[in-house]
Amino acid sequence: MNAEDLDTVYTALCQAMTTVGEAQAPILLARFALLAIVEIADADRLRQLIAAAAEDLVEMTDRSES
Repeated sequence: MNAEDLDTVYTALCQAMTTVGEAQAPILLARFALLAIVEIADADRLRQLIAAAAEDLVEMTDRSES
């Protein structure tokens, strides 16, 4: 996937979140994650991606609680 494709896909995801609204956006993201998990179908890679996605968020939470 090139940079243009990445931008197009990310924009589509953002537009979908806007369409469903703030209250439903977490559900959309959860459904998207489940669909992506099924498509990727590589448990080791998925665990790496989950850890990478959570890494900065954990650090941000730790800083805000200090």
